[in-house]
Amino acid sequence: MKIQTRRGLKAARNATVAAAAVAGLVLGSSGVANADVDDQNRIVSAGNEVIVTQKDTFIQGVPPIGGSPLSRQWFHNGVGVANIVGPAAADFEGSTFQFGYQFAWAGSVDGSVGVSWTSPGLGVDTTSERTPRFVPVYEKDAAGNVIKDAAGKPVPVKQDGQDVFVEDPEGGEIELSDVELGVSDILPQATAGIELTPAPGIEELVVAEGEFDGDFKEVQFANVSGAATGIIGPVQIRPFVRVITANGDNVTTYGKVWTI
Repeated sequence: MKIQTRRGLKAARNATVAAAAVAGLVLGSSGVANADVDDQNRIVSAGNEVIVTQKDTFIQGVPPIGGSPLSRQWFHNGVGVANIVGPAAADFEGSTFQFGYQFAWAGSVDGSVGVSWTSPGLGVDTTSERTPRFVPVYEKDAAGNVIKDAAGKPVPVKQDGQDVFVEDPEGGEIELSDVELGVSDILPQATAGIELTPAPGIEELVVAEGEFDGDFKEVQFANVSGAATGIIGPVQIRPFVRVITANGDNVTTYGKVWTI
């Protein structure tokens, strides 16, 4: 047993907190308050239920920049969620989350559809310290029991006439000692697009995808921008969210059709 006075060693630990600063697409795992479920689908994979959901979906058509009658422009806000439920859900690895659209058009003249977003990541590096805590040492008998005085209080061990204290291995409270902010994983504006045929058609476009481990993934879409050019008539947009498990099982939920 190491005997000390009221001083001790400080133990520090570092943690990285990922936060997303969005101008377009945000990856995260926190819940959204009062979210309305718009559509949902599920499958059973390896004895676990895989559920995909879209919530708070809103696609707003806006006047296109340039004012061409053959152009359409819109913004998409919403939330996509993947839940895996079952006895081995927490051990899932290598699942793929996809977000995208189905597009339909009546006709086009050298037409195309493009979707763009930006997603800088704000990093927060924190350092915390556990303050030392010391506990008194008490006299013990041969059986290891604490000796108490006539009043029933434990008898402290004395050294040079002073009570002896030892550092509690569990320490005291953890206090935040330093916070550093920085921007990391900055992505330039990313785009995805397709060329349109002159005749009516339907095309599917995966806008973003990424792997995740575990039983939960949530993606928030904020002002994802889309535009179609060379369009004759309206363009119809159906957003979707898909999960593909490591063993190849996949489930997709399609939202309602938005006409722009």
